[in-house]
Parts: sequence; structure tokens; C-alpha cells
Amino acid sequence: MNGHRQSSSAESPGTANVNGSGNKRRADESNSNNSAPHTRAKRNRYISIACNECKRRKIKCNGNTPCQRCGNLNLECQYAPNCCANGFKDSEDFRQMNAQLASLQEQVDNLYANLNALRAGGDVMGFPPPSERSLSMSQPPAPQPISPANRHRPAPKHPPFRGPTSSAFSLDVAKNTLHNMGYQGLGVDEGVLTQDVTPVASPPRTSPRPLLTANGDPRRDPIWALSKDEMVRLCRMYEEEMGIMYPVINIERVILHGTHLYSYADAALGSGLANPSAPGKGINDEQSCILKMVLAISTVLEGAGQSEIGYRLFQSVKEFADRILYDEVIEIKSLPFLVLVAIYHFHCDEEALAWRIIGQVARMCIELGLHRRDSLFKAVTDEEERSTAIRLFWSVYVLDRRWSFGTGMPFALQDADIDPSLPEPDMSLPYLNVMIAYSRIGSKVWRSIGSFSPTPSASLNIEEIGYLDYQTLQWAKSIPSELQLPTASSSQTASRAIHRLQILLYLRANQMRILIYTPVLHSGSSIQENLSYASTVVELAKDTIRALTHLNQTTDIYRAQQVCFNYFLISALAVIFLASCHAPVHFSPLCREEFYMALDLVKGFSNKSFVSKRLWKTIKGLKEIGPKLGLSQDHNENHHMEDAHSSAALAMAGLAGHEISGLSSAFGQDGMAANGNSPMNGFQMSHEMTNLFEAALGSAGVGNGSGAGGYAQLPPGGADNTGSNAFGGDEQLYRKLRDLF
Repeated sequence: MNGHRQSSSAESPGTANVNGSGNKRRADESNSNNSAPHTRAKRNRYISIACNECKRRKIKCNGNTPCQRCGNLNLECQYAPNCCANGFKDSEDFRQMNAQLASLQEQVDNLYANLNALRAGGDVMGFPPPSERSLSMSQPPAPQPISPANRHRPAPKHPPFRGPTSSAFSLDVAKNTLHNMGYQGLGVDEGVLTQDVTPVASPPRTSPRPLLTANGDPRRDPIWALSKDEMVRLCRMYEEEMGIMYPVINIERVILHGTHLYSYADAALGSGLANPSAPGKGINDEQSCILKMVLAISTVLEGAGQSEIGYRLFQSVKEFADRILYDEVIEIKSLPFLVLVAIYHFHCDEEALAWRIIGQVARMCIELGLHRRDSLFKAVTDEEERSTAIRLFWSVYVLDRRWSFGTGMPFALQDADIDPSLPEPDMSLPYLNVMIAYSRIGSKVWRSIGSFSPTPSASLNIEEIGYLDYQTLQWAKSIPSELQLPTASSSQTASRAIHRLQILLYLRANQMRILIYTPVLHSGSSIQENLSYASTVVELAKDTIRALTHLNQTTDIYRAQQVCFNYFLISALAVIFLASCHAPVHFSPLCREEFYMALDLVKGFSNKSFVSKRLWKTIKGLKEIGPKLGLSQDHNENHHMEDAHSSAALAMAGLAGHEISGLSSAFGQDGMAANGNSPMNGFQMSHEMTNLFEAALGSAGVGNGSGAGGYAQLPPGGADNTGSNAFGGDEQLYRKLRDLF
């Protein structure tokens, strides 16, 4: 028992201590649970990069050079090799990853901004459903397209000025001359408008009806009427037809932008961000406007000058073009778009408007200093951008010359203002380089023939004519071999695009020489004194007509750019008609075949074509003069006695079996065509020109071999008097026909 008590007493203190300690700990835990939770402080993480001194001391380092501790104690702060220098941040992998992330972030920001704009504007883009956007040019919409030529054009309050190389200037001279001679009632110049005088009255001017797009909404952006594949095809077509001549844009970048645009549109439609049923304001950023103009030009080329979708594409960017023209601040990157606008107007038969716009672009080039080497190199430091600016400037220079000759109005860029040391495009653009040299010769020819005298010069500068002709021939020889027109014996290996450039350069050489020699045809006396020169210009005109006829029969190049090629045709036709009437005995047997070849091409003219309207104005004027000069119906009773050569020529022109009624039908009292109840088309104009040609030759005793049996009595002096013709004195016919030049 004692043992038990001892044992108990021995254990008791320990047990008491243990119990007391446990009770105290439980009380502390209970108190701690009742109080606020206690947070234990944690040490900061060690920095991954530390200097050697901080590592040795095992203390915190901020990773700077020097770090905070070493800097305070003036200690040498060093880091272990491969710690900071040559680390991951300096590696190529890090830089590539960083660049990729930055690019992705920029794209995300752009997408986010576009999405916000879509939400705020309520579908400003107006995407049509993909089924509607798949419409191509080969599948026109149900509503018949409105020809741009038939759209409302207000009549000018004042007659526009036209220079001595234009048609309107020469026509005014002829009318003034006839007025002074006592011939009244020739009418007032209507200008080259859609309501030119034609065999039937033009419809009254009315405002155009609202345009319909592929899905019936006139407010939808017209670019969505074309599919993505159609967009790419039209861009490739533009490059083949225009881009290789005037390289003002990079077509690959345009196609890339268009591809991204269509991809974004599909994504927006798929995500529901775009409302297919709601109209939109359209896409009008600079690159998209350039894309639209490329598409507009291509569709107009496909439509031979008329395209509804092309017109709507242009209308969608017209406000953007006006803003650039009126903006006080000019940027080089905006000029290619304006060049495209000018090209579009030219192929819509609006050459005066094209001349006006390209003149504005030329003046902008001068403002930017692109015409001087030093200012160009200061303004554009990047080599690639400078090369683009050089191509742009020289393209504007060539187009300025081209349309100035067409309208008869002066150049905007004068050769004296252009730095002789200004770089020209590289040899990868042979056509543009050749045309620069051609345009410089054109400047000299302009000064030679651009006289504002109302009457032709009495004396010809034979030395100047010979010198300019020599320069033109040397230019033709300098054309690179790949752009030389192959001879009949050589192989035809060039592509369609290169062959078109070859024929264009060949025709331009002929045209420049025609302009140089044309003053020889001013009168019959001038032809007699310079018969060799007159024969030269006639042969050039005949060669041009044969080349165009062959081109039309063997390729589709002529039909694709009829506006461009008809310039050469009309000029050559006028030369042949002028020479045959001023000197019929000498030239009519030589020219008759080519004359009817030209009329065969005229038959293909559209009655809505600007060129056909210009030709009709000349035919109408000659028909008005004829009766007043004695070519009336009573002189035409023996019109059925045409010789065999005339009948063969008529058969060539597609007129065999049609009665040539002499002047009884060609010169009616009202100056209208015999079948004037229908619009004047190419076939009718061919018929009218045939009547005039045969009448003129018959009056000189050439058509059937005798004057008595011809259309009119011979003038005093007989057929050998080359100074007279069926339509008046020495120079009167030239003044009238000069309208065709």
C-alpha cells in the first residue's frame, strides 16, 4: 500500500505538471480561437538574379547594376557569367517571340477598334450575304444597267476651250469661215456631250433613277457585288491592260489588301457582327479606295467604256477623291489614287476630265518637289519609296502629254521645269522609259504645229519637218527589241500584253509622223509643192488603217481598248479623206481600199461612243456644206454608173447591195440621214462616209472616169486643179476635216 502511495505520489507531480501544461495550452488555443486570426509573416521570394556579393551574404539583391547594397557601400557589384549579360532577353528567340507578341497585340487592338466601330455605327459596312456577294460580272443583276454615257450631264454655261490640236477648235474655225462666206444656219457648237446632234433628237435631260445593286439596295457598298475570285481576276486584268504601261501602284499589295478585306467580311458575317439586311456607308480607307478604282477601270475596259458596277464603284470613292483634291496637305501616297481616277475617266470617253485631273496631279507633284532631284531625295529617303515616287512622276508626265494632245490643251508639266538630272525609271519598265522619250519629242512637235492662227500657214518649215521626222524615226529605232513589232517573217512569240504594247508603240510612231506632216495637206497648192511629203503622210495613214484592221481581225486587243485605238483610226481616216478630196486624181486610186477598211472599223462603233459622236459631227458638217456648194440632188441622176473598183470597195466595206444614192440621200434638206428615224450607229456612219467619199471623187471625175457622168460638174481647171475639191476652195475642207484630228 505504501508502495502504491509512493508510486502515486511519485507520479503525481509529473502528471499534475502535464495536466497543468495541457490545460494552459488548451486555454491559450481557446483564447486564440476567440480572438482575431494571427497571420504569420512570410519572407519575400529571392530574386532570380543576384550579384556575387549578395549571394555570398545570402541577402536580398534588387538585380540592378550596381545593386542597392553595393551602391550604398561602394562595393564592386559583379554578376556571375551568363547571369545577366547574354541572357534570354538578348537571345534571338526572345526577340522573335517579342516581335510576334507585339504584332499580335496590334492586330487585336485593330480588331477591337473595328468591332467597337461596328457596334457603335450599326453595321457601317453593310455586308451582303455571301450568296449575294458571289455575283460576278458574268452574271449581271436583274435590273438593266444604266450606261454612264447616258447619265445626266448638265450643259455647260460657257463653251469649253479647245486647243489647235483638238476637234472643237477646228470645227469652230470652219464654222466661222463659212459664216463669213455667207453660209448661215450651221448651228451652234454643242460640245462633245451626250446630247450631241445626231440623226434623231436626243432624249430630254432627266435626273438618273436610283441605282440598284446586286441585292436591290442602292446604299450598299458596290464592292460586295463582286466575289473574291472576281476581284482577283479584275486586278490581274488591270495589271495586264494598264499596270505595265503606267506602274503607279503595286498590284500585289492591292490584291493582298483585297483578300484580307474579303476574309474580314466573311468573319464579320459569320460572327454576326455585320447585319446583311442593313445598308452601310461603305469602306473608304485609302487602300480600299485604290482597290475600288482598279476594279472600276477593269470593268469599264471589259464593257468597252460602259459598266454599271464600274460607275457605282467610282461613285463610292468620289467623295474621297474630292477630299484629296481640296486638302491643303498633300501626301505622295495619295497621288496614285488620283491617277487611277483620271485613267477611269479617259476610258469612259471623258478625255477632257482626265486631262484636268492629271493636270492637278502634275501640279501636286511639283508642290512635293518630285520634279527636282535634290528635293526628291530630301523628301523621300527610303530607296524603295523613292523608286515608287519616280515611277509615279514619270507616269504622270506621259499621261499629261498624251491627254494634252488629245484635247488640244497645254501641258501641266513643262520640260523646262523638270530637272535634267532627275532619275528615270529602271530598265524593268521598258514601255514607260520609251514613252518618256516619245513625250519629249511630242513637246517639240506641239510647238511646231500648235499655232492658234485661224488659217493654215502659207509657208512650211521644211527643215523643221525633216528634223522632227528624223527624231521620230530615231526614237522608233531605239525601242527595245522585245517591244518592236515583229515582221511578217519573224515568229510571233510575245504574250498578249506585250503584243499590245508593240502595236501601240508602232501606231504612236505613225501618229507622231502624221502630226508632223499634216500641214502639207492644208491646201491643194501645198500638196503640189510638197508632193513627196504629202505621199508620205498618206502612206502613214494607210499603214495605220491596215495595222488596226489586222489587229481587229486577229485579236481582241482592239475591242478591249477601242477608246484608245480609235484615236489613231479617226486621224488616219481624216488624212486619207483630206488628201483624196484635195488631190483626187493623184491620191484617190491609192487610198480607196484603205478608206473602206477604215469604214469597216467605223461600223463597229457603238452609237453611244464618244468617238462615233465626234465622227458624226464631222459628217453632219460636210453634209450641210455640200448642197450650198452645188452638190444637190439634180446632179446625182447617174449614181448607178459606179465603176468596178468602187463596187469592189463597197463590197469590202460591207455595203454591197446597198444603193449609193449619191448626194440625194447624203445631203437632205434637213441635214439628217436618209434613215434618220433610228440612232446613228457605225453601219450608218460608214454608209454616210461612203456617200461623201464617192461624191467628192465623182465631182472630180474620178469615180466613174468622167465629170459629166459624175456627181457634179468639174470645177474650172478640171481634175488636175488639185487646189479645188467637192467641198469648197483650197483650205475650206481642211478646216472642216481638221475636226477629226
